[in-house]
Amino acid sequence: MNSRVVAAIAQKDLIDAIRNRYLLIALLTPLSVALLMRFLMPGVNSFNNLPVVVHDPGKSTLVTQLRAMPQFKLVETGSAASVESEVEKTKATGGLAVPVNFDADVAAGKEPELTVYVNNKKNIIEQASFRRLIERQVSSLVKHPEPARVNWIEVAEQTNSPFKSGVTPAQMFLPLILVLSFGMTGAFVVPLLLVEEKEKRTMDFLLTSPARLTEIIAGKALTGIVYSVLVAALLLGINYKLIGNWPLTLLTMSLGLLLNVTIGLLMGSVLKTTMQVNTWASVALLVLLAPSFPLPGSPAVVEAAMRVIPTYYFVEALKSSLAGNIGPRLWVQLLVVLICTSIAFFAGTWALRREQN
Repeated sequence: MNSRVVAAIAQKDLIDAIRNRYLLIALLTPLSVALLMRFLMPGVNSFNNLPVVVHDPGKSTLVTQLRAMPQFKLVETGSAASVESEVEKTKATGGLAVPVNFDADVAAGKEPELTVYVNNKKNIIEQASFRRLIERQVSSLVKHPEPARVNWIEVAEQTNSPFKSGVTPAQMFLPLILVLSFGMTGAFVVPLLLVEEKEKRTMDFLLTSPARLTEIIAGKALTGIVYSVLVAALLLGINYKLIGNWPLTLLTMSLGLLLNVTIGLLMGSVLKTTMQVNTWASVALLVLLAPSFPLPGSPAVVEAAMRVIPTYYFVEALKSSLAGNIGPRLWVQLLVVLICTSIAFFAGTWALRREQN
């Protein structure tokens, strides 16, 4: 493969994409959505004076640390049994019932039980912020993996919020924005680059030129990769505090990027006109995005349908890498992404080779 030929094709396409307003909109849309969501959804440290009811007869280090934090406004109550009723009465975000010997038990590694009440009448962002801040403070007490067993109790009506268990809204929606970024490249940018060559009859020239088919495909893919990397870098720069494992996140994103680019190559090799791309790209983008939407309590049939979509495994792997969770399941998901990428690449190459013949 001649790297100069690949670079020349990619350079031409990079310039053409900037000149094409539709391609430019497709590239800038994810970044605009990310900025808008960051403005609308503050992070866990953005809240101040969250009212929290506390029963702490032993004057624990945990409560002392919480009292020093600007995010909390603590309200004392006389007994552990009254914490729940006080949370409802004072409309507090939550409450804590701390055992009298909490510090001594933590130091001894006994994992004492800390009862935490969460007010479901508060908005989901405030609930998520409260959960996250409490978990961070508990985890910082000692170096043990679990200094205390946190018993979460929900106050008022039940909700099926996807932002429970310490997952912030930003952490939930970052995979959606990243998939949107890669999906726009795969569903719109790469197919349009190929289809425009067909409409202008320059594809015939390229296929009969000294440039090999693999070099043409590599040049188109490189264009999509460059733009995806630029947008993804900006998105990660905006949300860098949410990355739990940088090496694993970058590996996952690289594989996900290649998956979407090869899907774009496959679409571009099959479709013939810009109108066809505009028609089918929206459908393809919705399908690629579907696994990234938070769907708490969805039926089993929906869960099964999501597993058929290749980006499902990319999204799941991305969530794990962002949270810093490494396990066998993650590596299986990355392997599935790699297999789907290979299938899409060879299918797209086969379709273009047929057109060349």
